Amino acid sequence: MIRCRGKRIYKDIAPYYDRLMYDVNYEAWVKYIKNICSLNRFKPETILDLGCGTGNPMKFLLEEGYMVIGIDGSLEMLAVARKKLQSFSPLLLVGEFNHFSMKKKVDLVVSLFDSLNNLLSVDKLHQTFLCVNQVMQSGGFFIFDINSVYGLSRMNESSTFTKEYDGVYSIWNSQFDRWKILATLTITLFVSENGSYRRMEETHMEKGYSSQKLKQLLKLSGFGKVTFYEHLTFRRLTPRTQRLMVVARKN
Repeated sequence: MIRCRGKRIYKDIAPYYDRLMYDVNYEAWVKYIKNICSLNRFKPETILDLGCGTGNPMKFLLEEGYMVIGIDGSLEMLAVARKKLQSFSPLLLVGEFNHFSMKKKVDLVVSLFDSLNNLLSVDKLHQTFLCVNQVMQSGGFFIFDINSVYGLSRMNESSTFTKEYDGVYSIWNSQFDRWKILATLTITLFVSENGSYRRMEETHMEKGYSSQKLKQLLKLSGFGKVTFYEHLTFRRLTPRTQRLMVVARKN
């Protein structure tokens, strides 16, 4: 899941986001989260989805009876989620990752689809970890995925590709700055409307962080044991791991 730089993130793309991400198996991602919890003999009841977007993972969690709160930085994405999840009447909040708080404490915080790569400085990432820690019950878990530096660097190897689904044609152009460890992705959409196409374009950026830096910041933020896996597996990381899953427990 990618967040756009600027004051109104996903202002135009939000209504078409689910069609852009049609090939994502959200149910498998949620099942993986549940397997991680089972491995740690952890049974959460309340969950915060940080960067909930249009609410697809939330939908599966709500259907299984969890109490789920969603936070996102985009009003437009939350509007789509609210309509999609209206039968559950979930609590959906607009907020910045590195500056949010809640009175209610939760058992589990998840952040999926490389949302945290969109924090472009170590300070913002650290502030986010502190905010997450403050809204969690003691002994709770923070589980998130993030693109590795290697994973982001590969974006430059296939700099342009296209997708087409259900009236939405998109062009994805990416570049990677090795000095800044920064990937830039420009998405151009052509949406079929009344026999013609509407054109939209947004530029998104993602920052890469090493597992060592992630662990250091999590420890500084009040988390104890920190475990890393290759995403959707329980394998250890390798130098060619493209997406990793981070599991941290609050002290």
